[in-house]
Amino acid sequence: MPLRSGTRLGPYDVVAPIGAGGMGEVYRARDTKLNRDVAIKVLPEMFAKDPERLARFTREAQTLAALNHPNIAHIHGIEESASGQALVMELVEGTDLSTMIARDGAMPPKDATAIARQIADALEAAHDAGIVHRDLKPANIKVKDDGTVKVLDFGLAKLVGPDGTGAGPLASGASATMTSPAMTAMGVILGTASYMSPEQAKGRAVDRRADIWAFGAVWFEMLTGTPPFPGETITDVIAAVVTRDPDWSLLPAPTPPVVRRLLTRCLVKDPKQRLRDIGDVRLMLADGAESGAPPRTARTGGSGATGWIAAGVLLAALGAAIFWPREVTPAANVPIIKYDVMPAGKSTLRLDSRPGVAVSPDGSKIVFVATEDGVTKLYLRRRDDAEVRALPGTDGASDPVFSADGKWLAYAGAADLMRMSLDGTPVSVAKVNDSRGLIWLNDKEIVFSPEAVSGLFIVPASGGTPRALTSLDPKTDDRTHRWPAAVPGGKAVLFTVGKLSSPDNYDDARIDAVIVATGERRAVMEGASFVRVLSNGSLLYAKGGTLYAAPFDSERLVTTGAAVPVLQGVATDTTTGVAHVSVAGDGTLAYIPGGSSTADRQIVWSDRKGTISPIALPPGLYNDIRVSPDGARIAVLVGSSGAGDVWIYDTHSTAFTRLTFDQKNASPVWSGDGRWIYYASIKSTGDETTVRRRPVDGSREPESLGVVKTRGFLDAVDPSGKMAYLTEYALRQTSYVDIGQLPLAGGPHTLLIGGQGSQSASSISPDGRWLAYQSDEGSRFEIYVRDLSGAGGRSPVSTTGGEEPRWSADGREIFYRNDTRFMVAAVTTKPEFRSNPPQVLFEGIYNLRSDTGMTYDVDSKTGRFAMLRPAGQAAGAAAARVRVVMNWIEGALGGARMATAGGK
Repeated sequence: MPLRSGTRLGPYDVVAPIGAGGMGEVYRARDTKLNRDVAIKVLPEMFAKDPERLARFTREAQTLAALNHPNIAHIHGIEESASGQALVMELVEGTDLSTMIARDGAMPPKDATAIARQIADALEAAHDAGIVHRDLKPANIKVKDDGTVKVLDFGLAKLVGPDGTGAGPLASGASATMTSPAMTAMGVILGTASYMSPEQAKGRAVDRRADIWAFGAVWFEMLTGTPPFPGETITDVIAAVVTRDPDWSLLPAPTPPVVRRLLTRCLVKDPKQRLRDIGDVRLMLADGAESGAPPRTARTGGSGATGWIAAGVLLAALGAAIFWPREVTPAANVPIIKYDVMPAGKSTLRLDSRPGVAVSPDGSKIVFVATEDGVTKLYLRRRDDAEVRALPGTDGASDPVFSADGKWLAYAGAADLMRMSLDGTPVSVAKVNDSRGLIWLNDKEIVFSPEAVSGLFIVPASGGTPRALTSLDPKTDDRTHRWPAAVPGGKAVLFTVGKLSSPDNYDDARIDAVIVATGERRAVMEGASFVRVLSNGSLLYAKGGTLYAAPFDSERLVTTGAAVPVLQGVATDTTTGVAHVSVAGDGTLAYIPGGSSTADRQIVWSDRKGTISPIALPPGLYNDIRVSPDGARIAVLVGSSGAGDVWIYDTHSTAFTRLTFDQKNASPVWSGDGRWIYYASIKSTGDETTVRRRPVDGSREPESLGVVKTRGFLDAVDPSGKMAYLTEYALRQTSYVDIGQLPLAGGPHTLLIGGQGSQSASSISPDGRWLAYQSDEGSRFEIYVRDLSGAGGRSPVSTTGGEEPRWSADGREIFYRNDTRFMVAAVTTKPEFRSNPPQVLFEGIYNLRSDTGMTYDVDSKTGRFAMLRPAGQAAGAAAARVRVVMNWIEGALGGARMATAGGK
């Protein structure tokens, strides 16, 4: 039912209608509380009483309420009207693009690009939040008098479009404007069809690449004054979308070549060949689309993660207009540009016990180590040149390092420390045997480690007799000094101290500093390796395939705050402490993707036959994996149990967000309604564990629910949320672990399951009555089930060994791992518990080290399994590419100086 002028909705007085269409009816209204004008939208009358439409309407409004972007019309709330729910939004004064184009025709390329840039900004914000617009068109884009662009009607295409087979919240087949079969049958001219992607026109599932197509179509129309796929009827338009290319000759002559190339990449009919990330378009526009720079070509290869190849192709295509180094001004919104550097010809990247990549101080050059036909040498890629070329005379090279002025390169040769200009001949500086790192102290001196087990030395870059800078001291557990890093100004050198007590575990190494003038040593931090000093004053170091950053006072040579993880999936080796990463003074990061050679894992889906489907996350040190009740999210610990943080992965948007921030947590558990994450927070001394919970959206600070005076891991929370079950150490003052229970609303903490051996890894049944767990009271771990109703009886499940029990969603099956076999036992729980003989589902599950016994979980919606499995490359294996991230410090780390300048 249309709203009448004078109608009151909450604090809003309806003033007059603004417009109406298949998407809804829009009215101007006055906010009597805040004294402002707003827009009120109601669903079309045909959908106003549809419960499914209303539910989706509410969900979408709640999602959009989280978006806060200057180029997206804001949502203020939802009100009830006589015709149903009404959406209260920002009233955007201005002219929509369809009116502008109809009135003025084609726009000058500069004006069209300015508008396109803002549209791309808006779409990127929406895509990052997991929202696909699916009805982007000129009528949904307004331009205010000051030139600000506002994208409207986000998400409504998902509400009123016909449901396609298999379509989900982010995937539907048909145009949102086709609201009924009758309209289609009548042959009504529907403007939206001109902007539909081919896959949408065919009724197939779509993703954000459909928005990129529509963006290209809108941009084309701004430049030419006509849609790229015109037609008199919907059939004509769809036929053009599916079968014909735009008339590129309509583009005006002044259109820059790079704009033409971007348009063609947006309007590729095969979504696999289309640009995958609207952020790439936005970055290209921000950096040089108006320059008219001629396109360049680049060799690309392999298949990287979403966005990487697209960015690499665009960066190569934009050539010097993008690649020439420029002064970077730190800013919160500085663009991050990513691209991949591929090895040349048949060469493959080489990872061994020494670093394999270096970036010049101005970020304009990348040197890396690769092998071809059994010969390892250095290769150079300039940022303004797509060609990768080998550096002559560098056979057997590793660990390349640029001088501070970028004119010289030092590296470890087969038996010598070498120096060369990029166009010169290598010369020997000093003898080395099995070097473990080198760095230019300044443009005249090099600090290096000549042996795998030795102190550090200084040698003139021109050659000469090295002098000792550090010496090994067994009293401080020194086994080796390696991977030096110069403090700005060269007054001190940071380095990794490998320990006698843990010779092959550099996650347990120490970072020390030595003052060059005096030789005085100072301890800087524990549990770190391969340190570097960033241009924003912070320390960057590696641990377990992850890079961490910590604030650092370079005057006092001390850290001034807690470290935080800043990048996962970096190729490292915990047995040598090496990390294949380099950071330039201009903020450019270059690294080789991979992970820790001994600890890296990846998350995958597996069906009941063992068929694996990877999840779109880089390798990392993952533990304690749990799937949400609705199957849409995965909670996982990043780090070791008790020394990590909980992150949430959204399976739809692929967003990966951090929920805890103190790196002392373990074992996340979902609440029954999926709104909360319970987890264990373990005191560093190991004598106290606090059970906490936090809303999944992070809207409230963590809440403490109870404390146990021992080290423990949270196994389960009953469906009522009243009782927690933990695997705990020293409940019986022995080396065993047992299962305790902790009332979350207050009450005594008690031992639930003890006895012979250890009891751990408990899992509660869906009805809350039964607790499955593993016990090694015999010669091996087996699976048992305990009755929690009061009788206290237990029943065996496994017969030949078993660990990590998990219940199916209906409580009729128990899954578990028996070494590398994945098992299932059919069970009945009424009137009593009975278990059928276990069966092997498939072979190949990985027996990963886990303190908590949580290396897989069951998706209650689909019955598939989320699993952890080994990932990364062993030392000496070939890697695929070097990844380069421009403006990484300013963009990814926010540009903030983490150190206290001058020690003040």
